Amino acid sequence: MDRREILELKDIQASVQQIAEAISSVIEIDVTVTDKNLIRIAGTGKYKSQIGEQISQSGVFASCLRDNRPYIVENPREAAVCSDCKMKDTCLECAEMVTPITINSSAEGVIGLIAFDPDQKKKLLKNESSILTFLQNMSQMIASTLTEKEKTAEINILANQLQTVMDIMDKGVVTVDSIGDIKYTNSIADNILGISEQRFRNIQEIINHTSIKGFTLGGKLKNREFEYTHPSGAVTGAIISSKILQSKDGVESVVFIIQEIQGLIKSARNIISANIATPFDNIIYKSKVMEDTIRLAKKASQSKSTLLITGESGTGKELFARAVHYASDRKKEPFIAINCSAIPENLFESELFGYSEGAFTGASRGGHPGKFELADRGTLLLDEIAEMPLHLQPKLLRVLQDGKVTRVGGSRQIEVDVRIIASTNVNLEEKVKNREFREDLYYRLNVIPLHIPPLRERTGDIEIITRSFVEKFSQKLGKAVTGIDDRALATIKAYDWKGNIRELENAIEYAVNMSENSLISLLDLPPKLQTAGKHPSAASQPSDNIMNLEELETREIEKAMRYKENHGLTFEEMCNMLGISRATLYRKIKRT
Repeated sequence: MDRREILELKDIQASVQQIAEAISSVIEIDVTVTDKNLIRIAGTGKYKSQIGEQISQSGVFASCLRDNRPYIVENPREAAVCSDCKMKDTCLECAEMVTPITINSSAEGVIGLIAFDPDQKKKLLKNESSILTFLQNMSQMIASTLTEKEKTAEINILANQLQTVMDIMDKGVVTVDSIGDIKYTNSIADNILGISEQRFRNIQEIINHTSIKGFTLGGKLKNREFEYTHPSGAVTGAIISSKILQSKDGVESVVFIIQEIQGLIKSARNIISANIATPFDNIIYKSKVMEDTIRLAKKASQSKSTLLITGESGTGKELFARAVHYASDRKKEPFIAINCSAIPENLFESELFGYSEGAFTGASRGGHPGKFELADRGTLLLDEIAEMPLHLQPKLLRVLQDGKVTRVGGSRQIEVDVRIIASTNVNLEEKVKNREFREDLYYRLNVIPLHIPPLRERTGDIEIITRSFVEKFSQKLGKAVTGIDDRALATIKAYDWKGNIRELENAIEYAVNMSENSLISLLDLPPKLQTAGKHPSAASQPSDNIMNLEELETREIEKAMRYKENHGLTFEEMCNMLGISRATLYRKIKRT
């Protein structure tokens, strides 16, 4: 065989196609290979039907061949390397990564990875360094195959590089030969199945009662669910799918993709809980103050500006945040909530902004996205924002201003489109005065302020909320409790709910548990409510537990004064709320 025959990639087209399919099956991105004349000799997906055709003489593949160096194109059609391409206007590609196939310092062809949708693009660019190294090694392997040198070394290179790429995946990968003997596994598969601990040799030892012929019948493998026993003794389940690699003689090998069912269930639950439909109709109220609050929240839902929700603990700040998200044009996108007080300070930055591979000891392969990336195109709730570490506040401010995040240990800026809602139960202005919170960040968050009133300022809502909780917990606990008697209801109305809706909900759940009748009685309520003091409608109580009209007036005027201060009302507005004249109000204030 002369040198020309050896150096023609078309002479080993079957091997190149097999390598292309193996790469594509593992990283789930289409692969295409051209020779030095830019004739496509291998391809997967959209390009498989175009094998044998010549590609553009002025695009990125031509530049890679001419310059004999790799190219990474993040935005085809806009990149300079694509400016002269005749196919630019009809190109469907979202991103490209190409590298030359070099023999004796001469580029004899090009191998490329092509992303056709945003998810593939993210995967390609997220691991660009590892994948480019892998792609360069694959080009070297093709060159080695072409020159027929060191066949054994070539197989080892393929195995090692496949192992590297498989280990950065979030799924288990097992490759077997035509009779089912296991050849390669990644760390995820090893952890799920305990392959190294049990020293399994054949896939049939893991997937019981199934032959390899059953899996490859017709050249296809449908998704299957199976049970297995981990070395720890735990019996669990997994979903398995595969990619079958064939030669002229039949099935040559099979790549199995394995996902643990419990992991899938956990992911599904996280997704479902993050996107629960929460309309404003879910908020129970009849008071004027809540009507005004919800009206403002609905207006805020139609804006892209940051929203700062304030209110005491238990007033339902997250419920309002979810309702705002659900009423917005982002409702089909993620709603991600992060509690700033629940994250250790040393993990806060990586949790919020993500981290790159190798950023710190224990960092996952390929890095990990932060909450900003996960909330892209959706809404991010920064709950308990006052607890955010002071030294990280400038970085948050920068993200809010620029719409870009940089992962811990990384340098590449990632664009994000996130609507920010922050919430707190403390006075942020006091925090700013005490230099415990940045003033510029406070004003950046407080574009639209929304205050959720405490339960003591909306006492008119207590009864309908109580009855709603009775119905909820009766169904949840399987109890035949249908309501609450007058004495117990009067006690609930008179109680000072410092824990607000959350405390009331817990009290009703307790009462439903304790009740042995169809109606909740006073004795079913938590002990602290029974001994809290005044029960205005309880005739059998001592007379010092009964509030007279003057005491009731005094209490309501004090509540109105607090509400006036918190919401900036005028005296005229407060008088209208109380239903009395300004003169009468002054007289009663003087009396108190």
